[in-house]
Amino acid sequence: MSDTTHEPVPSTTNVWQSFADRFGDSLQALARALTGGTQKPPRFLKSLLSGTFGGHPLHPAITDIPIGAWTLTAILDIIWLAAPASNSWAARGALVGAIVGLIAALGALFTGLADWSDTYGAERTVGFYHGLLNTAAFLLYLVSLILRLLSPLNESIAAAVLGFIGFVAILVAGYLGGDMVFVKGTNVNHTAWEAAGEDFEPVLPASNIEEGHLYRVTVAGVPVVLLRRGEQYYAISATCPHAGGPLDEGTLDGDVVECPWHGSRFCVRDGRVLTGPATVPAPRYAVRVRNGQVELRRLGGH
Repeated sequence: MSDTTHEPVPSTTNVWQSFADRFGDSLQALARALTGGTQKPPRFLKSLLSGTFGGHPLHPAITDIPIGAWTLTAILDIIWLAAPASNSWAARGALVGAIVGLIAALGALFTGLADWSDTYGAERTVGFYHGLLNTAAFLLYLVSLILRLLSPLNESIAAAVLGFIGFVAILVAGYLGGDMVFVKGTNVNHTAWEAAGEDFEPVLPASNIEEGHLYRVTVAGVPVVLLRRGEQYYAISATCPHAGGPLDEGTLDGDVVECPWHGSRFCVRDGRVLTGPATVPAPRYAVRVRNGQVELRRLGGH
């Protein structure tokens, strides 16, 4: 009996992963450049596309518009195909839906690129295919629109078929987008479930705290970053709400700390977000000095 060595057969998952990885680095570099991620603070464009100024990620809010418009387009196309002679109004309505969806999809494209440019690992791979399918849907609806405009009374069976294919693409893309958020936690507030103790907890002797240095301490099991300015002390969560980066390892500029992972900037005095991609403030902590000890307690809300 002879020994036979078998090479492992690559799984489908590994094939998809390697395909995304081959293009991921280059595409992310391009995405960062296009969405302002490579600019110096305050990175206004990055913050705008991330939704920082509104306190909520912008991409999921915008995606509702093209999905709704193209859903209406598909319904109207079905109505028109059921009775073309008497339902020409439905074909014209489908044309309007296709146009609205395409315009809104441009906003979804750039906000999605801004979010995806900060992902890595499995979430980056899923995001890659999410974006690929949405891009395919955009192109399909664009060709569909052109065919509608070139057809008498905006009626085209080929345009409707392309729209149906594009609609399937956005449904699958939407499923992948949900997987990124609900399974992999992309763009979920990483401080939402941090514990909050009811009482002040001593963390460090006041004599051990130098001015202008970031100190990582623990309060109710939660990492907190502490800063001293003169006789004043400030403390916020040490976890960046955007992706969980360690703010205590970030760069301090005055009273502003920059996350070392994706460059979100927070005011240590009150936890405000000054620069995206973060959209929610860092939780604040009340600070007092008692018996030579600095004591902290999380404030209610953010």
